[in-house]
Amino acid sequence: MADQKSQVSTPLFENILAQPDALQSVLDAHLSEGFSSLTRSAAVLRNSRKIILTGMGASLFACGPLRYLLAKNGASISLVESAELLHFLPAIFDAETSVVLVSRSGESIEVIKLLDILEGCGSQTVGVANVADSTLLSRTTESILLRSPADQLVAVQTYIATAVSLLLLGAAYLGELESAAPELRSAIDLLRTYIPECVEASQHWKDFIGWNSPVYVLGRGPSLASVEEGVLLMHETAKSPAVGMSIAQFRHGPVEAADEKMRAVLIGTQSGTASYDRQLAADLMQMGADVRWIGPLDDNSGIKALAPWPAKAAALFQSIFEVTPLQLLAYRTAEARGITPGDFRWAPTITSSESGFPGLKQSAIT
Repeated sequence: MADQKSQVSTPLFENILAQPDALQSVLDAHLSEGFSSLTRSAAVLRNSRKIILTGMGASLFACGPLRYLLAKNGASISLVESAELLHFLPAIFDAETSVVLVSRSGESIEVIKLLDILEGCGSQTVGVANVADSTLLSRTTESILLRSPADQLVAVQTYIATAVSLLLLGAAYLGELESAAPELRSAIDLLRTYIPECVEASQHWKDFIGWNSPVYVLGRGPSLASVEEGVLLMHETAKSPAVGMSIAQFRHGPVEAADEKMRAVLIGTQSGTASYDRQLAADLMQMGADVRWIGPLDDNSGIKALAPWPAKAAALFQSIFEVTPLQLLAYRTAEARGITPGDFRWAPTITSSESGFPGLKQSAIT
């Protein structure tokens, strides 16, 4: 294998390579100075009648695996974008509701505005952020500091740090933190070999990336978090249109877009529906689509893997293995389009206003 660090030297690529070390730092912190924050936050959730997870962008998507983990164990839990809660659903909050608010910076405008409503109706709150002195962490009932190394701009290390921290919160809620920690250590060790394998695989994606059409990213259940994050990465990193949805939803009409111009990535890591998902991959190939697969795969299936899947990936933390090839897919697409991966054109580092963009003249529209 070629030395992956010699291939490119952009900060975003270095962030991708650094994820195992970043996760190790996050785990070490949660098991030491951050341990009491996890356990107190878990107590807040256990003492509530219902739980709402919320955030914007990557912070919202990182909540997905926790939602499925707690729902599977009987919790009344929902996942809703902060802007929707703020403007259209404030009546769902009450004193028996706990709300987990997630923002990498701790300053996202919709999340901060939402705190005013939550404080007024007596909801218990848990803030999750990567900045210790942020507004979010200073105003919530309990707070969880990620303690992840910062990313250049695109959420890479901080995305998986958020997803993993929330899963550790879920483990604490279920009284399973002692067993989850060793699983995460094993996952980190596996990630150290998996990322170079994905980098090597990405050297052979030229034909797949070369299509001048949006990529469809499809999955089910907890993997929908990786679907949404993969689409966001294509938009932010490669400035390239992408479509994400559940595999079942895709079959109810959107499949009509399938032909020889379609390219699709299917995340088939959910064992309960894997046979359906493999069948869709085979069907799309018959329709002429260029299909790639993320997850366990029979070598005789005839389906092309986007990257090799680590057989020993722990089910609780498999989302970190799902998203890695999607990070590199967005990165390689940016390279192919002559775009510097990780640079932003319009989006601010922190979205601190609900309207307008830096550098654009603001019209008098009201």
